[in-house]
Amino acid sequence: MAQREDAQRAGTGGTDNDLRSRYVFALQQVVTINWLRPDTARAGLRCTVRIVQLPGGEVIDASVVPPCNGDPLTQRSLEAAVMRAQPLPYQGYESVFQRTIDFVFRYDG
Repeated sequence: MAQREDAQRAGTGGTDNDLRSRYVFALQQVVTINWLRPDTARAGLRCTVRIVQLPGGEVIDASVVPPCNGDPLTQRSLEAAVMRAQPLPYQGYESVFQRTIDFVFRYDG
């Protein structure tokens, strides 16, 4: 659980001073921690993940949308990781919160 809390605070450790960039970085971190990587997932993975959420980080829906260079199993595993990661980071990001947000999930091996 401590690892998850660290990831939720990871937005304050991003290299970009822009709050939205730090928010997306925090999303990437918390989804990565909750991702059960299938054997078919390869380094160089880039998938756009669309998240529909409520204020507070409760996820209503998660889906992989184009572009994505992962196979269907990998795509489903990413959607499941988002659902496991909830509540998503919210506190401190209220001013950049979006009910629907797309971010590019990256895996480099």
